[in-house]
Amino acid sequence: MKYLNKIEKILKGWGAIYKGCSSNQINNIEQKVRKKLPFCYKEFLENFGYDMDRKDDYSRGGFVGESICFDNVYGDHTNKDGLIEQLQEDDKINLLSLINNNIFVFSSHQGYTYAFFKLNEGDNPPIYGYQEGQIANNFPKLTNSLSEFLELYLEDGKDPFNNLD
Repeated sequence: MKYLNKIEKILKGWGAIYKGCSSNQINNIEQKVRKKLPFCYKEFLENFGYDMDRKDDYSRGGFVGESICFDNVYGDHTNKDGLIEQLQEDDKINLLSLINNNIFVFSSHQGYTYAFFKLNEGDNPPIYGYQEGQIANNFPKLTNSLSEFLELYLEDGKDPFNNLD
């Protein structure tokens, strides 16, 4: 792996079984968005991005509570659809106008906090976010890269969403 060695090590220690996406599934996502996905995100999808099962009721799994897998970015109702609905509910018309084909919403936490990257910002792009009721009229940068976001999310006591108000 190029970007996610630390992520792989953390996840293997938690007693969860991760299933990766097939090349065909990743190609389907790229066809849907009509752009190439960043290399780091493809690496995530290939190794961890299809589904997760716990080995038993007591094992810990990363990304629990997150809508981060294949169905959440390719299914009938995607994370991007959820973000658009949340912005409409919060009457954030100016932010809604910024959601375009360059925005890829890869994560939703419990349907009220969202994380996304811009498809034109490199192989390991910065991550931006939004949460329900947010006061700021912008999308704060959460981390400088996708790999940093995933690492912070998985490390105890750290939260990549701290920059949201």
